[in-house]
Amino acid sequence: MHGLGISVSNRIIGEKEASWDFSDEAELIIAYRSSVRVIASDGFQAFTLREGEGVFIPPRVISSVIAADESAEIHAISFPLSVIWEDEESIVYKKYSEPILSISGSVSLSPKDAALIEKAFLAMTEKPYCYELITRNYLTSILISILVENEGMAHEKAYTNERLLGMMTYIKSHFSEAVSLSDIAASGNVSERECLRIFRKSLDTSPVQFLISYRLREGVKLLESSELQIAEISYKVGFESPSHFSRSFRSFYGISPSEWRRRLL
Repeated sequence: MHGLGISVSNRIIGEKEASWDFSDEAELIIAYRSSVRVIASDGFQAFTLREGEGVFIPPRVISSVIAADESAEIHAISFPLSVIWEDEESIVYKKYSEPILSISGSVSLSPKDAALIEKAFLAMTEKPYCYELITRNYLTSILISILVENEGMAHEKAYTNERLLGMMTYIKSHFSEAVSLSDIAASGNVSERECLRIFRKSLDTSPVQFLISYRLREGVKLLESSELQIAEISYKVGFESPSHFSRSFRSFYGISPSEWRRRLL
């Protein structure tokens, strides 16, 4: 659901293993039902969110959201910083986006700010009169709290791993194609050995395993949003055969693709 460039989603988190990703947009998450773990790729920024607790994930921070229990439900809001400060060339945008972008990991929110996530989520889903302005006010209030709490950090060296981001971007753009380890390494301008080291150190997984998990997540989206046959989905998301897709799916999610689809009925 979109408005002013803001998107909201209600997601069931079933994974108990990290599925790493990043976005050019900021994200606010509140644990709506049960508990989730939010982990940044440096391994140090980790939060367990219980029901009603929230977290802010800045743009281009590599992170993962996993279920702390059997399954969990989250409400998430994604938005570009330009939604709040509009013109990216303005003095205001440059003044306040810089400290937000300098934050290297996820930020745990106060109960007050976490409650504002839920209010913004309801405004976007129920759409009362002036809901766009109401939502933007809630998001602005949360960002003000984060800016005040992190005042003075703007000039600290931010944690960024451009090589890792470049390789993850390549995988996300080419996951439906035949992708090799050498392709991934070349996209980050590193050797295959260095590619393996970067993924293992930052994400505790291999490049190929990250590729497979990303393909599976894209497969889940198609299972839930389309009527395509499972064999068609397997090829669309880059598996060489339906049997490989099904084996990998069961290994990752604990059930088969057809069982996943049936439970949605």
